[in-house]
Amino acid sequence: MTLRTLGGLSVEGVTFRREKVLLLLAYLCLEGPQPRRRLAELFWPEAANPMNSLAQHLVHLRGLPGALAEDGPRVAAGMPCDAALLREAARRGRAGEAAALYAGAFLDGLGIPLGHDLEEWVYDTREALALEARAALLTLAGQAAARGDRAGAGDGAARALGLPGAPPPDELDLPRLHHYLTLAGHPLATQVERDARTLGLDLDAAPQLDAAPFVGREAELAALGALAPGQLAWISGHAGMGKTALLEALARTGGWTVLPGRSDLPYSTLAPLCSAPPTSAHAALAPLRDPHLKVAVDGWEQVDEATRAVLAQAARTRPGAVIVVTGRAHPPFDVDGHLYLGPLTEGELSDAALHGQTDGHPVLVGAALRGQPLDLRLGARVRAYPSATRDAFLLLALQDQPNLRATRAALGQTADDFARTLSFLTTEGLTNEAGRVYAAAATREHLHQIHVHAALLHLKLARALPEADAWPHYEQARDLWEDHDEVRAARAACLRAQTLLRRGYPGPAAALLDTLRDVPSLAVPHAWALIGVGRYNDAYARLEALPEQTQTRPDVLAVRATTLVRLGRVEEAVALADQIRGSGPEAAHAASVKAHAARIREQWEAARRHSQIAADLWQLQGDEERELTELVMVACARVRLGAQPQTAFDDVLRATRDLPSVHGLALVNFAQMLLDTGQPDRADDVMSEAVEILTLSGDQIGLASALGNLGVRRHLQGRLEDAARLYRQALHYMRGTGNIRHLGQLISNLSELEGDLSAFEDSLHMLEQAGHHELVAQIRRNAHIAAQSAGQPLQS
Repeated sequence: MTLRTLGGLSVEGVTFRREKVLLLLAYLCLEGPQPRRRLAELFWPEAANPMNSLAQHLVHLRGLPGALAEDGPRVAAGMPCDAALLREAARRGRAGEAAALYAGAFLDGLGIPLGHDLEEWVYDTREALALEARAALLTLAGQAAARGDRAGAGDGAARALGLPGAPPPDELDLPRLHHYLTLAGHPLATQVERDARTLGLDLDAAPQLDAAPFVGREAELAALGALAPGQLAWISGHAGMGKTALLEALARTGGWTVLPGRSDLPYSTLAPLCSAPPTSAHAALAPLRDPHLKVAVDGWEQVDEATRAVLAQAARTRPGAVIVVTGRAHPPFDVDGHLYLGPLTEGELSDAALHGQTDGHPVLVGAALRGQPLDLRLGARVRAYPSATRDAFLLLALQDQPNLRATRAALGQTADDFARTLSFLTTEGLTNEAGRVYAAAATREHLHQIHVHAALLHLKLARALPEADAWPHYEQARDLWEDHDEVRAARAACLRAQTLLRRGYPGPAAALLDTLRDVPSLAVPHAWALIGVGRYNDAYARLEALPEQTQTRPDVLAVRATTLVRLGRVEEAVALADQIRGSGPEAAHAASVKAHAARIREQWEAARRHSQIAADLWQLQGDEERELTELVMVACARVRLGAQPQTAFDDVLRATRDLPSVHGLALVNFAQMLLDTGQPDRADDVMSEAVEILTLSGDQIGLASALGNLGVRRHLQGRLEDAARLYRQALHYMRGTGNIRHLGQLISNLSELEGDLSAFEDSLHMLEQAGHHELVAQIRRNAHIAAQSAGQPLQS
C-alpha cells in the first residue's frame, strides 16, 4: 500500500476516509519519526487532552497494515508515500520519475480545520513539492531542447507553467520557460511575456545568469593577447570564475572570434568558421589552418564529441591558428599555456570592502557592482539542486570555517556521497576546495528569513559538531531542541562561556548563561560570569539555590567566597577561603579572596603577598588571564608600598594588550595610582582609554568603576555638570550588580554634588551596615573639604 497525498489524500487499494488520521500519517511520512508529545501539540493545540486525542487517532492507524512503527515515546510511518518518493527522486536527479509522481497539489481538497502551525506546514510543503516538480519538468524540457526535440521542450515548459499548487514563476524561471515555449512555438509564450513585463524582465537574455563584468584579469588578458600563430592555450576554472567574461574582454581587443560550445549537431561549435556546415573532421579543421585566425571556444563541457576530436587533433598538429579553449577541468591534451581562474584577490579588485563582501567570486563581484542581491546570483542555481545538495550548501554556509566531518554527519551521507557532493559544489563555483561558501554571510542572511528550515539545519549541525563549537548553532535552534539535546547543549554553552571568559569578554558569557539559569550544572560557571560583570547579588542568589550537599564542594566554596568578598562581607569570605586546601584553581581563588580582603583593610603587604601567591598558582594552571589579573593587584600593592606607578605597571600593561577586560582593569588601576601619586592629567587620558576598552569587552563593573573615577576627577576640578553625568552613567552600569562599596561611593558622590543630604546619609548608612567603615570616614572627610571649598553646605 502507498499513501497518496498528491492531488488528494488516500491509501492506495483501501477505502479509508478519516482525513485527520491520514494527515497524521502524511506528516510522519515526510517529517520522519516524531515524539508523541510534539505530534499531540501540533495536531490538537486547542484540545483539553492532546495526548488522548493522539492516542485515539493512532488506534485507527494501527488498523492499516504496516502504516505505523512505534518505538516508546516516538512514532514513525511504515508506509511509502508518493510525496516522499518524489523528494527522493528529485534528490537523486531522476527528473522523469519526479515529474511522473506529481499527480496534483499536495493534500488538494483537504476539508478539515487545522491549527495555525499545522496549516502553515501543509501550505509550505505544498509549495515546496510543486517547486521540486517544476524544477524536474524544466530539466526534462532542457534535455529535450538539447536533443533538438522542440515539441518536447515546449510540452515540458507548459506543464511546469501550469503546475497545480505551484506559486507563479519567478524572475529565474520565466526566462527558461519563455525560451523553451518559444522554441516550440507554443501559445503560452505570450502569457510568459506578459508576466515578464509585469516584473520588468528582459526575455531576450539567455536563460542562464548574466556573465560577470570583466574585472581584475589584466594579467591573464595580456597573456592571451601575446599568443603567437600555431599556439593553443587553455583556461580552466570552476563555474562562475569569469572564463566567459575573459573571452568577451579578449574579443573586445579586436581580431578574435569567440564560439560558444554547442552539442546539438556534430561540428556545430566550429560551424561559424566554415562556409558551409562541416560534415567531416577535415572540413571542420580546415579554417584552423589559417595563421591569421584567432579563435576561442567557450565551454569544453558543452562541445560535441566530434568537435572535441578536431580540437584534440589541432593540439597535436598545431595547424596555424591561435586557439583558446575554456573548461572547468584541466586540459585533456598538451597546451602552450594554461590559465587557472580562481576568486579575484583583494589586490586585483583594488577594493577591500568589495572583496570582503564577495570573497572575490567574479559572479558576486559583478552582482555587487550592479547593485544586485548576492544571494540571488548563487541561490538561483542552488534552489534547482536536489535537496541533499542544497542542504549541504546551506550547512556549509552556516559555518565560517566549515567542519567537513560534522557537515557530513549532519547530512547523514556516506563519505563517498559527501565527497561527490562537495566536489559538485566546488565545480559549480559555490564553494572552494575546503568547503567554504563564497560570500556565506549573504546566504546566511537569506536563510534566516526561513526560520524553521534554518533552525533545523542549525540543530543538525549542532548535534554533529564538537561540543566546543556547537553552542552558536544550538542557540539558533533552541525552539527545536528535543529532550536529549538539553544536556549536550548545556555542556556546549558552558564551554562557550568559559572561552568568552578566558578571552576577556564576561558580558557575553553572562548573557549566554542567563538564558540557561535553570540548569543546575551551569551554576558555578554562571556565577563566575556574573562576578565578571559585577552582578554579585545575582551570583549569590544563583549559588544559594544549589542543594545543601553541594555547598561545601571546593569549586562552590571558591566562587561563594569570591562573591561574598565582592559584596563586602569580608569575614565570611575569608572563613570560606580558609577551608580550601591544595594548589589547584580553587586554592588560587582562595588566595585572591584573601588578597581582596587585605586591600579592603588597607593591609598592603598582605595584599601583595596573597595576590602574588594567586598569580603563581594560576601560572601553574596555565591560566594567563587570571594570572595577569592578580599581577595587576600586585602592581597596585607595590605602588601603595612606595613604588612609582609606571615602574609597577609597565610589565602587566604590556602583557594584557590582547585581553580587553584585563587590560581595562589594569588601565583603571594604573590611572587611579597616577591620581594618588599626583599625576592627574595623565590619569585622565589613561582612564578614557580604559572606558573605551571596557565598553568593548562588556565588563559592566569595570566600566562603572572607570566612569566613576572620571566623575571624581571632574568633581574635584569643579566641572560639576560633567561629574554628575559621569556618576549617572556609572550608576546605570552598577544597577543590579549588588556591589555595595562601589554603589555607595557613587550615590554619596552624586548626592553630595546635588546637595541632597538625605540621599548622602542613606548611602553612608548602607556602607556602614555592610562594614565599610573606613570608606565612610573617607567620604565624610572628602565631603567636608569639598563643601568648605564650594562654600555651599549639603542640604536635606
